[in-house]
Amino acid sequence: MKEGVKRSIYNELRTHDVVKSEKKSMIGFFECWQYTFGHYRIYEYWDHIRIHELNPKNECFVIMDDAEWSDECPHNTTYEICTAVKNKLEGKPYIDPYNRTKRATIKDTTRGFDDNMSKNANDFLPYDVSKELRVKIITEMKRVLINNLERHYTKQK
Repeated sequence: MKEGVKRSIYNELRTHDVVKSEKKSMIGFFECWQYTFGHYRIYEYWDHIRIHELNPKNECFVIMDDAEWSDECPHNTTYEICTAVKNKLEGKPYIDPYNRTKRATIKDTTRGFDDNMSKNANDFLPYDVSKELRVKIITEMKRVLINNLERHYTKQK
């Protein structure tokens, strides 16, 4: 699961209430627990967890991640998200890896931006640009990003 998707899920969890319901099979037997919050829905089955996202075009939830789990090896991103959702529902503290200080958020975002731009420079910069100019361009783009994020967080106060 990409970092941006995880950020979005945790943001929706942080800003919305969780609603738990029981999903039944076609013949009326218990199938799984369903947790809905914001644009996401999690289905917790006996041996796997599915995360669905709301498709705004047709107002239906569509599968975006599916992970099996067991008591011997339960830890994966999908399991951790499901655990956070259940803890929030029960009023317990939960781990939100993206709920950080503004300074830490800017630092993390800048680091990710720099890494991605450096790795993908061939995809968006002209082929004949020197390595020194590439570094200079990416450094300037990073400076603009930092300034814009600092302004963004200053406006939110």
